[in-house]
Amino acid sequence: MDITFTNDGLIGIAIIFGVIVFIFLIVREIRLMKTNNRKLELELEREKLSILKEDSSTKGPSLLRISEDKLSSMREIEDLNAALQSDIFVKQKLVEGRIQKLENMIKDEKLDRMLTKIQDEEKKIL
Repeated sequence: MDITFTNDGLIGIAIIFGVIVFIFLIVREIRLMKTNNRKLELELEREKLSILKEDSSTKGPSLLRISEDKLSSMREIEDLNAALQSDIFVKQKLVEGRIQKLENMIKDEKLDRMLTKIQDEEKKIL
């Protein structure tokens, strides 16, 4: 079996090879663009993190410089506020309970009146 290459066959092979190389270059450029964009995004995120680290490293004045008298007064105020909050919670629950009791008593009274009216009407009819 003889393999012979003609000029037309070689030109066709060259065109196919050129198209494959052209497609390869296009795909390569697309991949490079995507990776370059991702690299830029990662670099931007690193810069943001470094800025946040620098910002968080600067601290304000320490609370340890407050005198013991002021600390004790702050603790007393916090304790007083906690006690007041618990008292307020208890009073709110009591008020809600009493309101619910009154509403239930009113409903009960209305229903009793309706029952007596119905019984009176039944007696009139019978």
